[in-house]
Amino acid sequence: MLPSPLNEFLVITVLDDAEPFFGDLFRRKFGDPIPDFPCHLGVFYRAPAGQFMPLSYLHFTPFGDIMLVGGLCTDGGVFAQMSGEQREQIHAAGGVMVHALRHTFERLADECDAFFGYCGDARAWEVDMQAGFEPTEYDKLIVRWHKALDPVRRRSLVAKAHAIGPF
Repeated sequence: MLPSPLNEFLVITVLDDAEPFFGDLFRRKFGDPIPDFPCHLGVFYRAPAGQFMPLSYLHFTPFGDIMLVGGLCTDGGVFAQMSGEQREQIHAAGGVMVHALRHTFERLADECDAFFGYCGDARAWEVDMQAGFEPTEYDKLIVRWHKALDPVRRRSLVAKAHAIGPF
């Protein structure tokens, strides 16, 4: 799913347990432990020596007919270890998290009617919009539609996600 030049040094994968790889990063970014329930998506950097370094993380939670997406974070220290050319390729392709989100949307499209996020960070908002999310009428609640749904169904899904509160 990554643009071909990125496939040479980035790997996106679903993890059963993300704590050993992304627990420290998640605590550093959010001040909380990483979720201990599925589903976890990790992006790893394949360093020149061949080792895989945890780069970016996101969490998605099935909630009936919607999918909740959150916990997006990237380890700037790992990003800084990449070559200038690799960083430029990532930048030119729209960024790591845009592709991780798009990968999730494609992989889980049959699992839900819509993806929802709750976003209050300006940089994360920019990434989310670039990946295909759009604002709802509720502050910080965003949606990514991937199916043709009538307006009544869309409103009911937005109301459902809003009723959950911040996630």
